[in-house]
Amino acid sequence: MIALAKFAGKVPGWLYGTLLVCMLGGAGMLYQRALGNAQGRAAVQALWDADKKTRAAAETKAVAQRATENLAQARQQAAKAAAVTKVYDDEISDIRARLAAAERMRKPAFCASAGPAAPAGGSGAEGGAAVDPAGGLLPDAVARDIQALILQTEEVAATGRACQAFVLAQQKK
Repeated sequence: MIALAKFAGKVPGWLYGTLLVCMLGGAGMLYQRALGNAQGRAAVQALWDADKKTRAAAETKAVAQRATENLAQARQQAAKAAAVTKVYDDEISDIRARLAAAERMRKPAFCASAGPAAPAGGSGAEGGAAVDPAGGLLPDAVARDIQALILQTEEVAATGRACQAFVLAQQKK
């Protein structure tokens, strides 16, 4: 400690002043750097926040636009589906009307009955058909079953045509 006091006595006074100014200058620079870092962080955070808001607004706008486009596309598809369904329904109703208006079905000539003939006094359509097996009428149950098969076949065909129309409408898009 005594050596330090002897050394301090040999150092000129202006050196102490210079050392004090350097220390205060260094402390000031450290303070300015800390202040600059804080300001820089605040500026970067402000830019980040502004970018986030801009992106969020753009994303919200894009979502709204997609929702509008999806709604328009759904309306178009619903209109096309309604048109295809209407054509299908019209076709099926025409077929049902044709089947309802059709005369009773007769046995074809190649379906001659091999069974015994019914008595001449037979009643109803079956009795008349049994009397004249080559050109007679089919029994009601058989005629209904055949008409049901015709209707089912026409419904399947109409469904296929409706599907084909839908696919063609999609390809024209």
